[in-house]
Amino acid sequence: MQNSKFMTSNEVYEDLCLKIEKLVYMPGESISENELCKTYDVSRHIIRGAITRAKERRLLTVYPQRGTFVSQIDMGYVEDILYLRESVEQEALRRIMNLDDIKILELVEHLKKNVKEQKRVIKKEITMDEFYKIDNIYHGFLLKAVGKEQVMNLVKEQYIHVRRWRNFEVSNMSRLEEIIEDHDKLIETIINRDHQGGWECLHTHLDTVTRLKDIVQTVQAEFFIF
Repeated sequence: MQNSKFMTSNEVYEDLCLKIEKLVYMPGESISENELCKTYDVSRHIIRGAITRAKERRLLTVYPQRGTFVSQIDMGYVEDILYLRESVEQEALRRIMNLDDIKILELVEHLKKNVKEQKRVIKKEITMDEFYKIDNIYHGFLLKAVGKEQVMNLVKEQYIHVRRWRNFEVSNMSRLEEIIEDHDKLIETIINRDHQGGWECLHTHLDTVTRLKDIVQTVQAEFFIF
C-alpha cells in the first residue's frame, strides 16, 4: 500500500475491493466509515467516494439507518458469469478440435508445460494468487489457440465476484489437486480429439457452483445469497 497520506479515493477503492475479494472483509461484515478513515488516514469524503464505487460494483450494501456491509456473495450472479465463461471456452474447445495436427501439438505442448508448473508450485507453500496466475495462463492458451485471448476482458470487472467465491471454494490442497487432474484430463481429450469428452470435462471443471452448492449451503450459508 502506498503512503496513506497520499492515497486517492481510487487507491482506497482498489485496496478495499482487494480486501473484500481476499475475504479480509467477510460477507455480511459491517464496514465503518470512521474505521476506514483511520485505516487509510484519509478524509470521509475520500472514503465515501470509494464506498460508492464499491457499492456500484455490488461489493458493498448500504442499509439506511443501519450502515454499510460487505455484500453476501450472490451465487446466481456468480453462476451467470461462469456460464458466460464456460460458453466461451466450450466454443474455443469446439474450434480447437478442428485445428490441424501441428497446431494441436503446439497447444498440447503449452498446456502440458503449464500443468507441470502447476504441479511444481503446489509442492511449495504458495498463495492462491500464485496458483491461479498459472491456472489463468492454462485457460488463456485455449482461447489463444483460436485467436480469442482477449474475450474474457469483457467481464473483467464482474469477475471479482467469481474470485470471491473461488476463495471459499479452494480451501485446501486436495482441491488444487483436483483442478490439476481436470487440466490433465482435458489435455487428453484434445489429443484424442474427443469433443464430447472435452465438453464434459470442461463443464465439470467450471460448473463449481452446481457441484458445491449443497456443501456451501450447509456449512457457510450466511455468506451467500442463493
